[in-house]
Amino acid sequence: MIPTSEWVIQRVMKPSGFACNMRWQYLPWAGYTHPMTGDQAMRALCECGAHWPTYEFRAHPIDGDMTRFDLPGQSADWTHPVGL
Repeated sequence: MIPTSEWVIQRVMKPSGFACNMRWQYLPWAGYTHPMTGDQAMRALCECGAHWPTYEFRAHPIDGDMTRFDLPGQSADWTHPVGL
């Protein structure tokens, strides 16, 4: 791991044989989207592998753009209801 980087854990989604988009996708994994050190990321990868052995995970550096790793709806502004 790069010691000066911050990391998040992502689930690796391999393309299915019938998918139109044959690119791999990397989805934020709930509970592991907060920035962590390289050592913490390695422990989190082991933890994810133990809890969800059928899934594949990776540690990915944030590189200063945390918004790319937010879960859907996480950055939404829920303080002002619309249309009520």
